[in-house]
Amino acid sequence: MTLRTGLVLLAVAAGLALAWLAREILLLAFLGVVIAVVLSFPVGWLSRKLPRSVALLLVLLALAGALVAGALLFAPTVSGQFEDLRATAPKALGTVRQWLSRRSGAELQKGAAKVAEKASQVALPALLGLISGLTAAVLVFVLGAFLVAAPDVYRKGARRLFPRHLEPVFDESWQRVGKALRQWVGGIIVSMTIMGTLAALGLWIAGINDWLLLGSLTFLGTFVPYVGAVASAIPGLLVALSQDSTHLLYAGAVYLAVHLVEGYLIQPLVMRKAVEVKPALLLAGQGALSAVFGLAGTVVATPLIVACQTLVEHLWVERKLGKGSREQRAA
Repeated sequence: MTLRTGLVLLAVAAGLALAWLAREILLLAFLGVVIAVVLSFPVGWLSRKLPRSVALLLVLLALAGALVAGALLFAPTVSGQFEDLRATAPKALGTVRQWLSRRSGAELQKGAAKVAEKASQVALPALLGLISGLTAAVLVFVLGAFLVAAPDVYRKGARRLFPRHLEPVFDESWQRVGKALRQWVGGIIVSMTIMGTLAALGLWIAGINDWLLLGSLTFLGTFVPYVGAVASAIPGLLVALSQDSTHLLYAGAVYLAVHLVEGYLIQPLVMRKAVEVKPALLLAGQGALSAVFGLAGTVVATPLIVACQTLVEHLWVERKLGKGSREQRAA
């Protein structure tokens, strides 16, 4: 018995060590799962009338056509605005330093300069790195395409790893996690579209330069709750500051209004009905995954927390503690 326990503990330790060494691969694999969930919406709808492989091919062709059309229509504008943003941000940070030097003491000025320097070194590269990282996501996208092409094959393969008496539990867990991720993906796509569109229109009306690129950054930043919302506003405020203080106020008002819409309209009506994750849990998870995986961990934190929360709810709260589902407890 002691030998068996020791071997089990050794196997668990070896598994954890391998998982740690392969953590980047595991993260990319989970990103592939998220992409497969995104693709499952149009593929699932088309597969009702067409073979699944044909449906997937049509969806991929439609996405490729949309990317080509978008590149032809918007790439020159976005590229010019991107170069303008790269030139504008350091100039705006210099303006902040000068303003602080006239209104603060030497110690505060030194600290503010460090903060501004840190912002230029961390915040902007993080956002721009998110955009450049989309190129590396091509491999993950291919993985997602394979997963959505034949999901039952991978489900059955994973199911074979469990004892027969646990197969019903696996089936229920698989179904619940898939449903939770689909609900989250649907909600976040709606949220990203609304936030990006409102930010771009508001900045355009306010006369802020590079409004299309800034709206795109808000669209991408909304994928990462709280952290992404704050980070995506920094470039817009810097661009507005490089114009004048009045435009800075306009930009601040636009971002404030957009995030008020998110907090009081999108979150209650869209995300809460999709999958509700408590803010403290979300921020803690983002911090932990960011420490382990960097920016990629922050990006994937929310769907991973959604999946883990669903599993804990089903396997521990309902089955182990016998407290019933969340809907039953709320009734």
